[in-house]
Amino acid sequence: MKRRRLSEYRHVVWDWNGTLMDDLDACLGSLNNLLAMHGRAPMDAESYKAIFEFPVIRVYAALGFPTDDISFKMGSVAFMAHYEANRHSCPLHPGTRETLSALRDAGLGQSVLSAYRHDLLEKIIGEYALADFFHSLSGNGDIEAHGKAGRARAHRESLGLRPDEVLYIGDTLHDAETAEAMGADCILVAHGHQPRAKLVASGHRVADNFDELRSWL
Repeated sequence: MKRRRLSEYRHVVWDWNGTLMDDLDACLGSLNNLLAMHGRAPMDAESYKAIFEFPVIRVYAALGFPTDDISFKMGSVAFMAHYEANRHSCPLHPGTRETLSALRDAGLGQSVLSAYRHDLLEKIIGEYALADFFHSLSGNGDIEAHGKAGRARAHRESLGLRPDEVLYIGDTLHDAETAEAMGADCILVAHGHQPRAKLVASGHRVADNFDELRSWL
């Protein structure tokens, strides 16, 4: 099947964490903080990528953390407190501004659909001075990172566009699921929270970085 150029779409919906912002170290540090609280040894980045998935409660279960409602909420609060204390050191991925600018110059609209809590999403995108690139922002209602597939179709419909006019770009298999729920095509970028081999196995197109992604414009 012929793969479409990015310029053939009317709108790109972006994931935020791991796709535009490189927060791998902040997430790994927050998870290692939880491991330390449970008397466990820290993990490295490759081990983190190997187990990371949505909903995040599955990561907790894989690590043997208690996942009842109270324990999971307490773990989420501890994770996010550590994350928010360290996220200011997170850079944008190389080529982020250039990519957003290139898409805008090509006439595409852009928005963000994220598992990050909505008010925090608005705040951090403002801090990076990226708000002018986006038609709209859609974040979660809490900090527990349940995912975003359930909000995907409503987000696309709010744009007033057909599924074939929209492209979703993310860095995880959950982003592929979100695109499917939206009815949109999907491109995954292998610079985020899951290993390239896992992304390729999904059958979706995978870009190694934003330089490669822009070459598809």
